[in-house]
Amino acid sequence: MQSPSAGSGRSLREIKTDAVAASIAATALVLFEEKGFDRVTVDEIASASGISRRSFFRYFATKEDVVVSGHAAFGEKIIERVKARPADEDVWVSLRRGYDVLVENVDRNPEGAARTMRVINGTASLRAHTLEKHSAWAVGLAPEIARRLGDADGRRLEADALVHASFACLDVALAHFDPGGDASLGTTLDAAFGALRPERTR
Repeated sequence: MQSPSAGSGRSLREIKTDAVAASIAATALVLFEEKGFDRVTVDEIASASGISRRSFFRYFATKEDVVVSGHAAFGEKIIERVKARPADEDVWVSLRRGYDVLVENVDRNPEGAARTMRVINGTASLRAHTLEKHSAWAVGLAPEIARRLGDADGRRLEADALVHASFACLDVALAHFDPGGDASLGTTLDAAFGALRPERTR
C-alpha cells in the first residue's frame, strides 16, 4: 500500500523517489501473484523493473518491504483519526472511522490494493507480518479507546478486545473486497463492523 503521507508538502526529489518505488512495487506484485512470493527473487524484480539489483536496495531494504512498506505510517494515521473523533462518540464508531485513511488509500488504487492483499493472504511470512502490524497499532490505539471508555487503566482489557476485534473486521473486509464488484471497501468494512456490534462500548 502507498504511504498515507505521499503527496503532502514533499520535495520534487521525494516525489520522484516515491514514484519509482511505486513502479517497482507494482511490477513486483504482478510477479508475486503470478509465481508466488517465495519464488520471486530480488534479481527478477530488478530485471522486470529495468533497474539493477543495487538500485532495488536503494528503494527497499528487503523483498518483504515491497509489500508491507508504509504500514507503520498507516498505524499512526489511524490513531490520529481516532483521537480526532468526537469525545462522546461510541468507540466502535470511532474505530471504524479511524480506518477511513486506509479506505481512502484503497480507493485511489483498488486493483493494486486487492492484488497486495491476495499476495499477503497467500504468503505465510506476510500474514505473520500483518499480526505484528496489528500488535504495533494496538499499542497506540488501545490506550486511547480505554480513555474514551472512561477509565484508561481499569478498562484496558475491554479496549484491547475492541481494538483487536476491529482488526479482524478490517482483515475480513480486505479479504472480501472485490475491486470489480459493486461494493467499495468502505461499504464492505461497514458490513464487517456491523456484523460485530458490541452491545455496550461506553
